[in-house]
Amino acid sequence: MSSSASNVPSLPDITTEKNTQLGGKIDQVGMAGIAIPLSIKSSSGQLLASQATVDVTVNLDDADAKGIHMSRLYNLLQSHLSNQTLTTDTLKPLMLALIQSQAGLSSEAILTLHTDLVLLRPALASKASGYQSYKMAITAHQQKAHLNLTLAISVPYSSTCPCSASLSRKALADAFTQQFSDKNIDAETVSAWLASKEGSIATAHAQRSFADVTLILRDPELPDYTDIIDLIENTLGTPLQTAVKREDEQAFAKRNAENLMFVEDAVRRLHNAFSMYYQATYFHVKVEHQESLHAHDAIAQSSGTVIQR
Repeated sequence: MSSSASNVPSLPDITTEKNTQLGGKIDQVGMAGIAIPLSIKSSSGQLLASQATVDVTVNLDDADAKGIHMSRLYNLLQSHLSNQTLTTDTLKPLMLALIQSQAGLSSEAILTLHTDLVLLRPALASKASGYQSYKMAITAHQQKAHLNLTLAISVPYSSTCPCSASLSRKALADAFTQQFSDKNIDAETVSAWLASKEGSIATAHAQRSFADVTLILRDPELPDYTDIIDLIENTLGTPLQTAVKREDEQAFAKRNAENLMFVEDAVRRLHNAFSMYYQATYFHVKVEHQESLHAHDAIAQSSGTVIQR
């Protein structure tokens, strides 16, 4: 008797046939949105994410080939990434294997991994803390023996309009003059009035905002993601909060007053910060202030080469 494997009927594989219709090379072809369970950790070993979706493509160099061996890409993702910890040592053999799996049809491969990093963040003043989520994408581009890595992280923050703050202060000054111009007052009376509802004349408008930072990494090594997020939040000064008590909300209001910024201010701060970021060779920054005054948003972008130190 023949083995059970020999009883499996031979099935046609039209991808091995030559293309008799419209031919031509293809820059990238593959799959998007493949679910992969894996671990992503910080340099300290803290678990930041445990699942991802992956886009994977290769080029098609053979203009006469019908197509690529797409199922091989999928199987390689499962065998190299599923339930593994993402490291450079995980990525390097996978990227080479993606090209080799195409039996001479391809010379480059691109893999983009999308996930949310979840970090425990302390409150500004109290002992409270909570978890904040940050969208991240890692793109690996293998061209023959050369591997490039690009990292993109999105960080939310609060932005308060300098113009609105100035107009609010002017409204308060005018109201104060009208209220007390003909009176002899002491500091206690002024303090009580400012703390009352009557002293709340105008407030500056603030909005949830986003900083999207993309880095071309200097070496094909994954950086410390927490360090990058900390750099963005410390540079802007007004990170969104998780758990808050009243003292935290007051501290947050003070932070916003100390860091009034248009999109131009925010993007310039980040440009200066990442122009010295040692783990990258190139950076691109985009900020978006989702306006509370307007029905449209304000955006600004800046990019540059990292200064060698």
